[in-house]
Amino acid sequence: MSARQPDDALACRIRAAIPLLADAEGAAPVAYLDNAATMQMPRPVMDALEAFRTTSYANVHRGVHSLSLAASDAFDGARRAVAAFIGADEQEVVFTSGATDALNRAARMLAPALDERSNIVVSGLEHHSNLLPWRHLSRITDCELRVVPPDARGALDLSAFLQEVTENTRIVALTELSNVTGIGCDLAALSAVVHEGSDALIVADGAQGIVHGRRSVRDLGCDLYAFSGHKLGAPCDIGVLWIAARVQERLEPESFGGGTVSEVTEKETRLLGSVERLEAGTPNIDGAVGLAAALRFWEGFDAAALLAHEDALLARLEAGLTLIEGANVLGSCPARHGCLAFSVDKGSPYDWAKIADGRGVAVRSGHHCAQPYLRALGCDAAVRVSVAPYNTTGDIDRALAAFETASCLLKGGGCGGHALCRERHTR
Repeated sequence: MSARQPDDALACRIRAAIPLLADAEGAAPVAYLDNAATMQMPRPVMDALEAFRTTSYANVHRGVHSLSLAASDAFDGARRAVAAFIGADEQEVVFTSGATDALNRAARMLAPALDERSNIVVSGLEHHSNLLPWRHLSRITDCELRVVPPDARGALDLSAFLQEVTENTRIVALTELSNVTGIGCDLAALSAVVHEGSDALIVADGAQGIVHGRRSVRDLGCDLYAFSGHKLGAPCDIGVLWIAARVQERLEPESFGGGTVSEVTEKETRLLGSVERLEAGTPNIDGAVGLAAALRFWEGFDAAALLAHEDALLARLEAGLTLIEGANVLGSCPARHGCLAFSVDKGSPYDWAKIADGRGVAVRSGHHCAQPYLRALGCDAAVRVSVAPYNTTGDIDRALAAFETASCLLKGGGCGGHALCRERHTR
């Protein structure tokens, strides 16, 4: 973990653009630490959505009136903005409704390449969205699904992973960053090994990874990359599936309809040669506009500084949790980004989260849509704390104080019974 101190001055500059977190008169704003679920929306994103909806709202493409042309320019510009942010060509960017939709679309498009001789390799760190589509695919194609369990630290077991990837592996599905422990996979290194030893395509779940650090998808070495807009402060129901051009040209669409064709005759369908052939129907236009605005907002800050600040917050949090009775941090890798989770010996994770909520601290409790991973870590549910660049040292300290209180109350002795609580209350 980083030894640096959090940069609260940086956080406050960002926080000033987040209406929900602005200081309320006479009351402290919520300590919002549920960012791995959804990030708060910056004011520039709200403004971009309002401007589009009030000045340019119309359907895109194939319209010659001014509103349609303006909407088309905004939508096409959003695709270019996404491409620039992830280091891709705009024709490789497929708009979806989110990471889950993107991963399911990927599975459907890759299905024809599978048969009973094939296998799919999935890491044991995955969110359900990067496990269940491949499980379903294995059932309908009779291919083998191989899930590589995490090691004792909660990271991908590299030796086990290398044993599972064979010449018959057609798909490897990996998370860039766990939504539970904040532990990541080295996509670049793993992709190089996979591509050297097989013809497999690597599908990466970037829903968490894209938020913490900025890198080109080409440097990651994967073939398909999925992420959601709402985890970046964009609206819900917008996401991206990046498909490398060399892969995209081999794929058939998984859905058909308006906007995907150049000509339809009584007997034939001629698909467009552009990426729009993979986006049937009216797209989420204002969602794309909002996503572009969110990306432009984050481009206004140094990505390395944002990540260093977040890492310092997590280091402070983890150090504090080790002093709280009944809280057991999951995973022990030297580096984690974005979030951490802990199981509890007293009460349930829901109790801890509810007590925290009563003290103005928003965290998430449950299985975090990663039940196999949690069970491998030795529990069925956990409390998750996830940070964003606008979080401050104060947010972390409020969370730790709330967790100290939860530990004391659930112990049954009242809040005064815990040394840390007594120290906190005498300050």
